[in-house]
Amino acid sequence: MPRDLVRRGLPSGLVARVVVTDSRDGDLAPQADSAALEIRQAGVAPAPWTWLRQVHGAGVVEVRWPGDRHGATADAAVTNRVGCTLSVTVADCAPVAILADGGGLAVVHAGWRGILGGVIESAMDLLSDVTVGPFRAVIGPCINACCYAFGVDDLERVVAHLGDGAGGKTRTGHPALDLPAAVIATLRGVGVVESEVDGTCTSCDDDYWSYRSTGTRERHAMAAWLEPA
Repeated sequence: MPRDLVRRGLPSGLVARVVVTDSRDGDLAPQADSAALEIRQAGVAPAPWTWLRQVHGAGVVEVRWPGDRHGATADAAVTNRVGCTLSVTVADCAPVAILADGGGLAVVHAGWRGILGGVIESAMDLLSDVTVGPFRAVIGPCINACCYAFGVDDLERVVAHLGDGAGGKTRTGHPALDLPAAVIATLRGVGVVESEVDGTCTSCDDDYWSYRSTGTRERHAMAAWLEPA
């Protein structure tokens, strides 16, 4: 069953909902069999969804009505409208939801390339255009440092950008990227006042798909929407 990460009343009078799926909810990756995908989506969150063609970039779209920008090439989506289900799909990258007290939210597909490319900054820029803060975030299941062995050169790039906290060690002592820490550091840098971390490692937990562990093409999802109080 989909798991609630957030069900929060906002000062604007709206309620923000954020849920995540796991492998038991089925594959949520965009695919040719759209009818089956839509059935699975409807069992998780209000349909139609806005899903994205994710490219590990910094693109972000604004969603103005349910299903708007469906299939857009981007790695983040923003809305301030009731009933618009935003989604990202992941299998190790961090799914991030940013909630605005003024009545708005964003979802972000945050891998290390997207973080360095500025996807979180792009999402916050657009979210700030359509609503007001304070802003708070939740980071869903993603690969943790225990399983995320990382090339030294790439790790140095991330650490130079985000600080030493983004570096870590695997359980076997190899250099690793601490992806949740990298996301938190980026969120802090764009003015997010509070970040909650789910803490589940997708590589450790068999309920989640992990590209790093198995090379799978299957994906679980984060979905987020606003509803009346």
